[in-house]
Amino acid sequence: MLNEKTTQKVLFVWLIFLFLVTTRVLLVTKAGALLVSVVIVAFSIWVAFRLVERAVAAAWKISDVIACRLIRRPAEAHSAEPKDIGE
Repeated sequence: MLNEKTTQKVLFVWLIFLFLVTTRVLLVTKAGALLVSVVIVAFSIWVAFRLVERAVAAAWKISDVIACRLIRRPAEAHSAEPKDIGE
């Protein structure tokens, strides 16, 4: 078990090293710099979309709670009336 964790750590460090080397090589060329810029913009758009999605979901839940409370109030008012209509 301990050996597996050490191997995972070494592989993780190697992965980070390869990522940094690849990024450095990409930034040296104009096409690589453009590619890195496109990836950064795409990631930023994805993050912004997720934030907006969460905000819309939160607003939807709040409106659902408000709607449930508004619908329940008239129903409770009717249930307080005597139910001797059938008698």
